[in-house]
Amino acid sequence: MPRVIRDIEIEVDKAEICQRLDYEKGQSPSPRTSSLIDSQLEESHVLIKPQVYYTIKSIGDVNSSTLSVGDLTFTSRRISPMFSGCTQAAIFVATVGKGLEKKAAWLMERGLALEALIIDSLGSVAVEKVADWFESEIRGIATAEGNKAGRRYSPGYCDWDITQQKELFRLLDGESTGVNLTGTCLMTPRKSISGIIGIGESCITSSACHFCNKKDCPTRREEFVP
Repeated sequence: MPRVIRDIEIEVDKAEICQRLDYEKGQSPSPRTSSLIDSQLEESHVLIKPQVYYTIKSIGDVNSSTLSVGDLTFTSRRISPMFSGCTQAAIFVATVGKGLEKKAAWLMERGLALEALIIDSLGSVAVEKVADWFESEIRGIATAEGNKAGRRYSPGYCDWDITQQKELFRLLDGESTGVNLTGTCLMTPRKSISGIIGIGESCITSSACHFCNKKDCPTRREEFVP
């Protein structure tokens, strides 16, 4: 059974929502849009229900294209080498629940597309915050044990096929998480993130992007983790 964390505090600010809405840094939305963002932030805060479900498994064999965790094997030439110095992996699903998703659908049904888009953006920011919080939590646990923790990776990143989401979910109890997979391996509620974080004395703490030459990737991350 996975462990669950529910006592998670996150803050979503207006600038982050604007960024999700494709406003460039320093660019301000119209007064009407700005007012709608403010009101939706205030009204929808109670709909955000952060939760993380996770389990920690031993890492077996790691080579240039596969990573064995527990009795499962993941395949990715880009991501597998990032776990070469790890002995354990935290497998997780982070979610903010169904509340925001339901409200966005309710707004769309009433023709309030902009309000629905703002709620959708709010949910995207919120779930990223929850996943970031968990990554930081794992890093703290690893440090206390004399280890390091790497970056989180999710099925769909780089060349890690989204269908391997099924393998990841096999390491978790789907019913207890309240997060399920569709036939196309997408998660419901949609504002959920699954992934894996490596733990070990020699764990690589930089992003896989540092070893990739695809400079025009829209999700490229260059920063290093201390």
